[in-house]
Amino acid sequence: MKTKPSKIFKLAKQKPIPVNTTRFVDALAQEIFTKHFHERNVNVERKIALGALHHTSIPAIFRYRELYKKNYTNKDGIWTSEGAREIYHQLAKARDEIEAMRAAREKDLQEFAKKQAEMEATLRDHREEQRVEQERIRLEQEERMKREQERMRVEHEERMQRNKSACERSKSAYGQKYRRNWRRKCPL
Repeated sequence: MKTKPSKIFKLAKQKPIPVNTTRFVDALAQEIFTKHFHERNVNVERKIALGALHHTSIPAIFRYRELYKKNYTNKDGIWTSEGAREIYHQLAKARDEIEAMRAAREKDLQEFAKKQAEMEATLRDHREEQRVEQERIRLEQEERMKREQERMRVEHEERMQRNKSACERSKSAYGQKYRRNWRRKCPL
């Protein structure tokens, strides 16, 4: 991690300079790293909570831990300061928490996907039931319309037949009356 020299000088002016400069530089670097890691960890947690950070980008944080260990241990693997070892353990704890959050999120996503699939299946079934019901209603209406049309056609034919027979009777009655009158007037 690179820090700007201006930040180091600002922090150096704020803190009293200890007798041992290596401890001062180590403490200063540790403070900067801790602050940066804390901000980064908070941002990662927020992004995970919002769902904006994908699990593929999380492991970049774990590289800091190994880099930190490499920088603060000597060749024998002994820590150069107690605070550095504590930060390393905090990084390990944070890694475990992130892994747990990722596992919980994966589980939640799987449950959500399962529920979504169930809801989609239910919705498909409901739509199919509605389609079948609408088709049944349409067929019933068509059948009712056909029966109504047939009834109206039969009634119309009966009415026409009655009118025709009434007209025939009227014609024959008129014809008989006319013939009778004709015979009276013109007896031949």
